[in-house]
Amino acid sequence: MDMRNNVFFIRYYLYSRRYFFLQYLIFFGILVFFNFLFEDSRVILQYVLMVLLFLSCLILWMDVWVSFKNFRSQCLYEESRAQSAIEALLLEKVQRLEVKEQEKTALERERYNDLMDYYTLWAHQIKTPIAASSLLVQDLEEQDTKKQLGQELFKIESYVNLVLQYLRLESFHDDLVLNKENLEDLVKEVVKKYAIFFIQKGLTLNLHDLNRTIVTDKKWFMIILEQVLSNSLKYTQTGGIEIYCQGDTLYLKDTGLGIKDSDILRVFERGFSGYNGRLTHQSSGLGLYLSKKIANQLGNSLALESQVGEGTTVKIGLAEKRLVIE
Repeated sequence: MDMRNNVFFIRYYLYSRRYFFLQYLIFFGILVFFNFLFEDSRVILQYVLMVLLFLSCLILWMDVWVSFKNFRSQCLYEESRAQSAIEALLLEKVQRLEVKEQEKTALERERYNDLMDYYTLWAHQIKTPIAASSLLVQDLEEQDTKKQLGQELFKIESYVNLVLQYLRLESFHDDLVLNKENLEDLVKEVVKKYAIFFIQKGLTLNLHDLNRTIVTDKKWFMIILEQVLSNSLKYTQTGGIEIYCQGDTLYLKDTGLGIKDSDILRVFERGFSGYNGRLTHQSSGLGLYLSKKIANQLGNSLALESQVGEGTTVKIGLAEKRLVIE
């Protein structure tokens, strides 16, 4: 270290410890004042003053030494001065690698943003032909064909929305709006959207004990409900679905295929479709993963219980954290 760095350290140290030195001066000033004020105890006060002065100098020296070592290490790290030609060459190569790494990171981030923009644009644009196809289907006279095509278009639109929701998860908090919502209204709105599948399969629906208020973001919470209900409808061919609230938990219980024990622990993993998904070819492996991520962000829990051949029960915890309501 050169003289300039030493001077800088001294100035920095004195400035950073100014209040500490001020307290010491006040303390020793009081002792000196008492030393002149009480003549009978002057010897004792002088002894105490000397001991304290010695201890103070020792502590101060240790503090200066530790601070100087840290300062010197920082300077050596920042300056990285080479002591030989080989060190200079290595330092230059390290600096070039750091620059390349920064450029590579910036390029990858740019490509990632371009890719996100492309998929977002694609998802929005594909909705136009889907809407046009839905209008054309309405003109069909064959009712069975009309119904089947309508259902398939509904599935396509749902998958497109799933992609959009997955992309928007990156900026989850940008448009988060928390309000008091009626749980029964939210459930009924989602059920109404999927009513065509209940009718087609002849499934029963039992809603009860849902009249309660929760604090949540309606858009994101509805995504959880949609994904959970969609999964139940995919794998339920007979019986029905029951949705009810008990305590601080919302239950969605179906009489579907059920989930194998080996798959239950992995159903919330991204891309995992499980045995049922491979069997029916209807799973994207994103629905429950997305639902779990959203639930965590909203302060809800998401879990399920299942028995093969007996159905699945999904549990959404509604215990509210301290959330700001707009």
